[in-house]
Amino acid sequence: MKELLAIQVDGRTSTEQWPLDRGLQFGDGLFETMMVRNGRIRFLALHQSRLAEGCRRLDIGLDAARLWRQAAQFAADEPECMLKLLVTRGGATARGYRPSGEESARCVLYRFAAPAAPAQDAKVVRLDLRLGENPWLAGIKHCNRLEMVLAARQLRRHDALEGLLADSSGRLVSGTLSNVFVRHGGKWMTPELDRCGIAGVMRAVVMREATAAGHSVTTAELPYTVLDQCEALCLTNVRFGLLGVTHIDGRPLVQDDWATRLSSRIGELDE
Repeated sequence: MKELLAIQVDGRTSTEQWPLDRGLQFGDGLFETMMVRNGRIRFLALHQSRLAEGCRRLDIGLDAARLWRQAAQFAADEPECMLKLLVTRGGATARGYRPSGEESARCVLYRFAAPAAPAQDAKVVRLDLRLGENPWLAGIKHCNRLEMVLAARQLRRHDALEGLLADSSGRLVSGTLSNVFVRHGGKWMTPELDRCGIAGVMRAVVMREATAAGHSVTTAELPYTVLDQCEALCLTNVRFGLLGVTHIDGRPLVQDDWATRLSSRIGELDE
């Protein structure tokens, strides 16, 4: 970068290139969090599809075939673990928000120990923070996650596993790290994610498997107030699968047999 005179990191002059990464500077990137079982990435095709959609929307050029080969090899070294894949547009080649078009995508893989099973007493609370609406970013797992950082800090004040969030128009969206399924009036529904929120891989698996089992699960615009009357509630993410909620804001909820059976069914799947 012609304009760059010097870089200092933690008080020391640096000649490394990573401080110029656009993911660090602007959140210009995407990520996937994946579970590995028996050395293989679970629900790989769904992760590949979501990353591809994110790259298309952000216009990040990527050698996807090479990346996923590397991810598979990295996963195979630790049969049971959690994998995080971070893809950024790469190092900035010019100042400012506007990409020059000469960047080279950077891919980073992290391997973590497999997480412990979540507590069976799954309590959730509603949080005050509201999510901004932006259809251009809705659904993809981009790196701009400051809203969730703030929400997670707010959740620390509560004795609860998860905090639920609405958007700025007052519609239910998700939890801080999960998607949400609500049973209201005997029907199971999950929020539309066309204005904000992440379209989770496990959310897609739940909808697919529910349909295969002959159960109707619909997407809908749900007012945040639906949580006042809902009979049952489930959370989903790839770490814990499908989890039934026991309480919301202290109010006990029904433990739905259908959700329990579906959770067991999904627990046996890898694709």
